[in-house]
Amino acid sequence: MMTLRTNLIACALLSLVLGCSTESPTKPSGDSAVEEQAVASPESKKPAVSLAPAGDPTPPLDQGRVQSTMPKGWKFLPRSNDYLFAAYHQDKGGVPRLVLRQIEAGDLPTTDSAETAKPLATAIGKEFPSGGISPLSVLNVGENWYVRFEKKMSFRSEPATGVFLVTVQGGKRFTLELLTYANKKDDFLPALYRFAGDLKIEAAEPVANEAASGEESPESEADSSSS
Repeated sequence: MMTLRTNLIACALLSLVLGCSTESPTKPSGDSAVEEQAVASPESKKPAVSLAPAGDPTPPLDQGRVQSTMPKGWKFLPRSNDYLFAAYHQDKGGVPRLVLRQIEAGDLPTTDSAETAKPLATAIGKEFPSGGISPLSVLNVGENWYVRFEKKMSFRSEPATGVFLVTVQGGKRFTLELLTYANKKDDFLPALYRFAGDLKIEAAEPVANEAASGEESPESEADSSSS
């Protein structure tokens, strides 16, 4: 009788153990499937970003086709042939600094989704064949899509970080850069994302239409030199 009771208890305990073991492997496999789907389809996982409070709107750039919003507390830097737009936070000659540059996009498609960002990411990867940058990722801020990467830099002999957001809009390739000391990067990312989220770009009108109108903006020469 004692042997029978012992066997029954042992069987009950064994069934409980087996019951637990059949559930535990299924949970990790489910998690990994979700992770793989997120990697394969970046559009399904949009990172949450914090935006700095909005400041003043930027002046019209590139003959009025480019416009954004300054992060609150940031100030304009003088125009230059090296960039389309630049701003600083406190030290005019120091960092953090925001810079917007543009070049012709060539045959790259407009960046309006995670899928259309892939050719741009491929092009950027070829520009850094020896590495030196963080892994490329796709970032959605507001209505805009960017290819994002970081680069280790230095400023005044101190470790610095460059955070780059690149997009193709209106036939141009735009690169928005945040340069800051490495230990202050997280403090100023919201400023970068404010500018990136509010960026609005219109496609340039065909040259024939501009010639037919017979009119040219008095600021066109200055704007084109800064692009």
